[in-house]
Amino acid sequence: MSLLDQSRAPHRRHGLFGRLHTMRLGEDILLARHGARIHHLVHDRRNRRMVAVLHDGSVDYASNVLLASGVTPLERLSQHVRDVRDDVAPVSRADLKVLGWFTAGWAVVSALFIIGVITLSSASGALVSAQTATLVPAF
Repeated sequence: MSLLDQSRAPHRRHGLFGRLHTMRLGEDILLARHGARIHHLVHDRRNRRMVAVLHDGSVDYASNVLLASGVTPLERLSQHVRDVRDDVAPVSRADLKVLGWFTAGWAVVSALFIIGVITLSSASGALVSAQTATLVPAF
């Protein structure tokens, strides 16, 4: 069989203006494995792979990616939220609730302290000390 013999090769669709689409990695791998025994190829976009149906009815798969991509931060966050919701995370929901209360309490105390410092600085009458209290954190 010649490389130019197109009679037994799987049908390849033409793209825009009659040009051939570029060959996907999985398609290349499947052609190397099975050659002329391939009846037709299907692109499985969801799983990022090519599916080859052979003349004898068997099916073979090949991935279209060289390296598996890592988990994105959004996927990691959604998995962590699911784990916390299902209470299988290393940090329990009760621990997160206590941490939330401590954070809210700390924010309230800090806000009251800042309001008190600004009020005392304004009440003393010196505008410079009020500006210093709001601009310099070490005052």
